[in-house]
Amino acid sequence: MLYGSNEAVKGNYVLGWSTDPQNALTERQTVPRDQVLLWHMNYHPDGGQLFFPLDKKPFNVPVALPGDDLKPEKVVAFWCDGSRGLYIHANIWHEGIFPTDNSQRFVDRQGKVHARVSCDIGEEFGVYLACPLRADKIQDA
Repeated sequence: MLYGSNEAVKGNYVLGWSTDPQNALTERQTVPRDQVLLWHMNYHPDGGQLFFPLDKKPFNVPVALPGDDLKPEKVVAFWCDGSRGLYIHANIWHEGIFPTDNSQRFVDRQGKVHARVSCDIGEEFGVYLACPLRADKIQDA
């Protein structure tokens, strides 16, 4: 299980899993962390969000263009080498930042208003989205 902690909104939550959530364990790693299976995406209509890696390690972030017609096939993942941060503009669908290592710290900045529009991918579409966590698993578009 991949957990996220967001000090900006004082939240802790499950971002995804490395394997089918029905088989996932919390007490030990049973499969390689080659991917994260996403169940959720959201966007912020009132402002963007900045993520800057403190540990300078690679990470991946799934995003989709604005609009109320989010579809799994419209989601792409951006591989970032960790040498710089990433700014996500308002209205861009996204999920958490997924580190390639077991843990990673980020500076996270967003506007004072934290409105959020969410989509439960699993419930809405009956699938999970697979986001790769290894460079050799990335497919060129």
